[in-house]
Amino acid sequence: MRKKALVAAMTALVCSVAGCGAETNRRTVPDAAVRDLTLREEIEVERAEERLVKESMEEKGFPYWELPVPGADERRTGRYVTDDVEWARKYGYGRVFEERGEKIRRTHPTSAYQNKLGPKRRAAFTEALDGDYHDRMSVELPGGAGSVDAPRGGCVNEARSKLYGDSETWFVTRKTVEGVLPLYGQDLTEDVRFTKTVAKWAQCMKEAGRPFDDPGRLRRNRTAVTENMPSAQAHEFDRELAVLDATCAKETSLAEITRTLEGSYREKALKRYEKERDNYRKMRMHALRKAEDVLP
Repeated sequence: MRKKALVAAMTALVCSVAGCGAETNRRTVPDAAVRDLTLREEIEVERAEERLVKESMEEKGFPYWELPVPGADERRTGRYVTDDVEWARKYGYGRVFEERGEKIRRTHPTSAYQNKLGPKRRAAFTEALDGDYHDRMSVELPGGAGSVDAPRGGCVNEARSKLYGDSETWFVTRKTVEGVLPLYGQDLTEDVRFTKTVAKWAQCMKEAGRPFDDPGRLRRNRTAVTENMPSAQAHEFDRELAVLDATCAKETSLAEITRTLEGSYREKALKRYEKERDNYRKMRMHALRKAEDVLP
């Protein structure tokens, strides 16, 4: 059970691999130009998607306010381990972002507008935005991890088609490339280089008065302990614990070793999906070029 929980906790550590394209996009993105997107570029593409969704919804007769896209600091929440002590000192485990996300879900103008609609109009809004829930696209995940599906159509998929060339191809490709963790997660957590470093981290935490076997167990414990705390108290608890956690991760090189191993194991797993990864990279580069036209 502990190994399964550890693998699950590491899901957030998986690096984003860069983009690709459908067959029609290969002519517009030369092989020499294909690369991983930077974090800034990923944010730009997501902002462009929100802009295109807004335009599509307005064409269908619905107002839509663009959702804020997470910034660089927010995207670092949920990692299995971090060695950035300054980030930990400022954000703890990212509770401020969790609370901000919850506030957005409750008070964002689009949500407020949708909640005021009658049943029929609300259903029409949802279908215009997300597509027909009775008409779905599906993909089998790598490693026998099951399948995922999503509705076709709607403004979200229209926006993705404009950016990536084809929304369904993008859905299948992205879920495949970003879903390879089950192929190597257990091997990674059983790698002696990883287990030895986790043990060093655990000893460091024990000497600091916070005995935990591994960062995954620490994070689960932190969630349980802070669940009913007042916000300010939970923030302070998080920051104190996160600084110790990150300090030990830095001193033992746990975060660095985990990143290196994860990258190596992931590369091996993706060799089984070279075509999908090539398409993934090209589609993301295509989306970046489109985003530059969409945003002012």
